[in-house]
Amino acid sequence: MNKLDKKWQLKIICLLMAIVLWFFIINEQNPMSEGSYTVPIVVENLDSQYITSNVPKTVYVRLSGPRNTIINVGPSDIKAYIDLSDAQEGEMSAPVRIEIPAGTELKKQSMTSADIMVDVYTVRELALTPHLVGQTKNDIFVSSLKVVPEKVVISGARRLVKQVEQAVVEIPIEDRIDDFSIMAPIRLVAADGSRVEGLEMTPWQSNIRISIGHNAVTKDIPVYVTTEGDVSSSVSLKEIKINPNTVAVKGDANILKNLSRIDLPPIDISGLKQDKKWKIIVSPVNGVIFEPDTIEVAVDVE
Repeated sequence: MNKLDKKWQLKIICLLMAIVLWFFIINEQNPMSEGSYTVPIVVENLDSQYITSNVPKTVYVRLSGPRNTIINVGPSDIKAYIDLSDAQEGEMSAPVRIEIPAGTELKKQSMTSADIMVDVYTVRELALTPHLVGQTKNDIFVSSLKVVPEKVVISGARRLVKQVEQAVVEIPIEDRIDDFSIMAPIRLVAADGSRVEGLEMTPWQSNIRISIGHNAVTKDIPVYVTTEGDVSSSVSLKEIKINPNTVAVKGDANILKNLSRIDLPPIDISGLKQDKKWKIIVSPVNGVIFEPDTIEVAVDVE
């Protein structure tokens, strides 16, 4: 080997050593590091007719990368999303996707999928049903009742909207002897009297104006109910029971003398396949109150 070849070999060796040394220095000055982040999850590509529930709010993410890169990464630099372009009404499991900054590596993700509910967005208008809470004195009755506004608009998941049987405003009447006004919250109830949660209401409360009458008279009258629709073809209607089947009505004598029965709002039994119960609140009308004002209707099939 001549001197020229040796000289080139030394140059190549020096170059390789310089490169190794450069990588060593760089790694010492900018070593690999990790960062942990809590990232908000967004829903993308959801058809406007749908709304979602049970979507997780955040996901925990851990990234690795050069220290100079990691220290400049924040939660806003990471994107966590659920793509619902193929969503349909009902429960579904959807992947939680993560997009990370260039030069980083995803080391951990607290959840890779989420079980969410997709519902059709529905709007419905309901008349408000006043519900007197408490007992009036023997000679006291509600001579007039004004609800402002008289209706409420509810919106949200169709499966919840369909559960709502009545929109009720509760009015404390115990020991009242004079006219009064009250702002009462609106409560959405199902057929069985349970509360329906998770819907938007406009408005969420109503102004109630009550006029109190004196020298009330009382009598008992029977309760009747009619049905709408037909039960499922797989069953037959067996019996309709009303409890109580008579109620005490209290009010002005001139009004009561023309009142011989109370007819509940029709109940819808369309497609009914099994026994069902309704709890129906009867509003005070025309200067007459009902005690009790909640009637249970049971429909039995066979």
